[in-house]
Amino acid sequence: MEEHASAAMVRPGRLPESPLDPFIAAAFWTLAVIVLLNVSGLFPPGPLGANMGRLVCAGLRVLSCLLLLGLVHVRLPQALGKSGAWIFGSMASYLMIGFFVSISTDAELLVNQYGFDLYVHVTDTTRSLILILSAALGSYAILERVGMQAFLRTVLMVLTASSTVVVFTPVLRRMGVLLPSEILPLVTPARFVGAFWNPNDAGYIGSMTAVLALAFLGNVRRPVLAYPALIAGSFVAVSSWSKTAIISLALILVFFLLLNGRRGRGRILLGMGVVALAGVIVIQNVDLKRGSVKRLISLMFLVTGRFDEDTLSLRGTLWKLGLRHSLESPIVGHGLGRFYFMDDAPVSPTQGTPAGVHNIYLLLVGEAGIVPLLLYLLYLFSLLRLRWTIPKSLTRDAIVGWTIIVVLQGMVTYQLLQSGFYVFLGGVTCAMASYAVRGSGGRTLATPRTFARTNAAPSATG
Repeated sequence: MEEHASAAMVRPGRLPESPLDPFIAAAFWTLAVIVLLNVSGLFPPGPLGANMGRLVCAGLRVLSCLLLLGLVHVRLPQALGKSGAWIFGSMASYLMIGFFVSISTDAELLVNQYGFDLYVHVTDTTRSLILILSAALGSYAILERVGMQAFLRTVLMVLTASSTVVVFTPVLRRMGVLLPSEILPLVTPARFVGAFWNPNDAGYIGSMTAVLALAFLGNVRRPVLAYPALIAGSFVAVSSWSKTAIISLALILVFFLLLNGRRGRGRILLGMGVVALAGVIVIQNVDLKRGSVKRLISLMFLVTGRFDEDTLSLRGTLWKLGLRHSLESPIVGHGLGRFYFMDDAPVSPTQGTPAGVHNIYLLLVGEAGIVPLLLYLLYLFSLLRLRWTIPKSLTRDAIVGWTIIVVLQGMVTYQLLQSGFYVFLGGVTCAMASYAVRGSGGRTLATPRTFARTNAAPSATG
């Protein structure tokens, strides 16, 4: 009898149950809420109460990371998998090579004049390294307990909550919870940002929410939560007026439509109707300002193939400058911070300093050379290849869909490695990929039966 109970306690390839499990789950989901809702953004710098709120958030984040690093009995290579090793190596090499180049040249002095603090940047990147390890370890431990579907259902709930906060941006502004748009340099009253301050970050959260909702619609029999999640995520992607988020959402809808069979395709078509409805609601109920109209026009230029430098925020000019400077020192780069402020770039109208490269790929090679860029590309490739190496499932669709969003975001932003929500979801994705591949017995291509058995959910309800 005792032998039977012991066998039931430890399934093949699973972790034994532990009295520490509730603490691990509490630490992980606390970290998820703080990071994905960007709770500290609800406490802008100012009065003592607001600063205290930010300190509490920072303390809970540190405590959660320490608990996950100390309590989770999962080998780090197992939790990270190959993709996690690539992204960790990319971030670590970027930090070490870039820092060495900065202190051995005059790069630090050049960027200091624009307010860039090298040591704060090093601290932020180090925090990101700790965060990605904590997210991967916590994700893997919980996946071992509850399975993929239950885990992703809870992640979807957190993302939906984050998107819902953004949806209520006007209400929260009137209540004084959020900063008024007039003092946020990148925000107009027409742009919904929630606690993120930057509309592109809000658009990213909306896109990731919509992707996970679409993955549920295409793979789960009763995706109850997926419909409200898709409504919230789509609304945020559109109402943030982030061109990247809107384009990403459109491409992802087409991707999932082609990916699914007849039943899943019907749900995706319904989802496309939801997205269209969200767009109509935004256009009819939001006072469009001149900047928002220009963004719509710039999207039309992309579709027709016409490129307009003004409406596309001079991205093309910045990329050309970044590529030219990268080729000047492709082995070790120019040092940390040099591509955050390019001396010969146009001056940013919101900051009054030279603009940055706005491209993570050019930033990596430009500041720290070819090594971190190659490792980052291997990270993306290792996740995208799962489209062909594991059977169709909720796991595969979520990983590949999220990775497509990250690839597109990386083309227009350069702060992916220091933003908590990007890094946290990166760690979660790596753990999911490792869990899926190891669930197939270590084979690259799992059989449908083996994969389904290992990645099955406790229930069929989304």
